[in-house]
Amino acid sequence: MARIRRSVYDLPAGDDTLDWYRRAVEVLWQEPISRPTSWRFMGAVHGNPNFPPLPDFPGSWDQCQHQTWFFLPWHRGYLATFEAAVARTVRQLGGPDEWALPYWNYSEDRTINPEARFLPPAFREQTLPDGTNNALFAPRQFAPGGDVGLRDQDVSLAALNEFEFTPAFSFGSGFGGPRTGFSHFGQSNGELERAPHNVVHGRIGGWMGNPNTAAFDPIFWLHHCNIDRLWEEWRHADPQQHTNPTDGLWLNDVTFRLHDADDRPFDFTSADMVDTTQVMHGYTYDTIPQPIVVAGLQGGTEMSGIPPLEPELAGASEGAIRLDGARTTSRVVMQAAKTRSFTESALPTPERTYLRLENVVGKGVPADFDVLVDLEGDSEPPLVVGVLATFGIAKASDPDAEHGGGGLTQVFDITGAAERLNLTTEDAPLLRVTFERVEQRAVTEATMVPGIDPLPEPATGEASIEVGRIAVYFE
Repeated sequence: MARIRRSVYDLPAGDDTLDWYRRAVEVLWQEPISRPTSWRFMGAVHGNPNFPPLPDFPGSWDQCQHQTWFFLPWHRGYLATFEAAVARTVRQLGGPDEWALPYWNYSEDRTINPEARFLPPAFREQTLPDGTNNALFAPRQFAPGGDVGLRDQDVSLAALNEFEFTPAFSFGSGFGGPRTGFSHFGQSNGELERAPHNVVHGRIGGWMGNPNTAAFDPIFWLHHCNIDRLWEEWRHADPQQHTNPTDGLWLNDVTFRLHDADDRPFDFTSADMVDTTQVMHGYTYDTIPQPIVVAGLQGGTEMSGIPPLEPELAGASEGAIRLDGARTTSRVVMQAAKTRSFTESALPTPERTYLRLENVVGKGVPADFDVLVDLEGDSEPPLVVGVLATFGIAKASDPDAEHGGGGLTQVFDITGAAERLNLTTEDAPLLRVTFERVEQRAVTEATMVPGIDPLPEPATGEASIEVGRIAVYFE
């Protein structure tokens, strides 16, 4: 019987799911790092904070997939192996046989759950009522009462409105991310990865704010459990339109390796991750019907037909923009709007307008930025169009990394704002783009399991961020 993953805020009074989780975390922290199911080994699989390499496990660490269409299937496999290791430990401690990881639904309607955006109570305090250390606590931004500062735009579910898993045109993002090979950190995020995934990482801060330490925070797993659930929710929202890729490169051509609950190597592809009831021990979510399964996942080359028209460049900034201080404004020089022929405009989707932040590079752990647009000389307040999330920017900016340090690229659909600003008229206005730094709170210290060496600090350097170019495209 498949495990059922439930909302952490819907666990009934007296439920001991999180108590068993905490006890298992204590045990796994004390396992030697050379054991693949130890807390430190499993955390380093996502990102290595500075642990010396283990010769017996080459290539096991720094494996997380970001800015890629493998973001969702890789993290699903990662979650499943983690859940299996915790469940094994829970059983050994005398707990239930079918322990399942809960999820944190921070996007839940606050009229239903006023505390939805707050850290669940079990993760808030450094010590337990008896004065011992709470293994579910970790370095995070100061969060009185569990309030990490999540706002409407931070937990937006706009990604669920995306029709395509992978974008049809080259620079888009889609729901699940752009077509890539193995991508530890690349360039363009899928919409679900950008928000709420990346933004929630940044708001929690501390270990969660850096991919080299994020998976060492016990809340990481409830966060990613929710992201995994949202993949299922997207599929069920429109089974005909919201489909996973059928391209062989996504399904079978790239294989990933993790370790199962018995420390044995576990190989999988994206095709192994589409049916949650068949992922290792199998699981479902409490509010979602059985997974949608598509027969015949054999791979092969996807038939693309006539390639879609690439959006046309309608305006761009005059150079790179360094984001210094609390507020930085730059302008985009717009070209006169072009009118396509009837054949070109007879597309299955209406014309859209995109704001593309290209080659955003930085180091350290910089803050996120609200992105606002208005017209030069306009007296109306600027319109918020999204959040520039900087989670993972240092890795994406590393010139020695696989993708050559190109940084992050984030795309915002600003069609509504463009219409309100009359941006597509022949007047070729000057568009202003403003970046407002989101306030960062101090990070609290945490005393972890006694007898365990502190987590080494990842190399970050002084925080900085620069946007290579701001561009506006019409589709």
